[in-house]
Amino acid sequence: MMGLGLYKVTGDSMLPSYCSGDYVLTLRFNAFTFKVGDVLVVRHTRYGNIIKRIERVEEDGSTFSIAGDNTLSSTDSDVLGLVSIKQVLGKVIWHIAAP
Repeated sequence: MMGLGLYKVTGDSMLPSYCSGDYVLTLRFNAFTFKVGDVLVVRHTRYGNIIKRIERVEEDGSTFSIAGDNTLSSTDSDVLGLVSIKQVLGKVIWHIAAP
């Protein structure tokens, strides 16, 4: 399965890389392998759609520890728990800065 997604960034958890009001274009592709540093949009059961960076890929390759770039204003995997590959809506491939 492959698909594109467009998401608006809200909040300050990804500052300075992504600002509230920016947009990100994502690609979803089943053959992706994810690595530390990739930025993902994931669907979280409690927080909805969130944008975070992969901090650690677990041994099985299908679960990740994620966090925002702004450690002072971010919810990370200590609170979110590990993210499953099934929750990934897409990997960020393009960043559109707010005017």
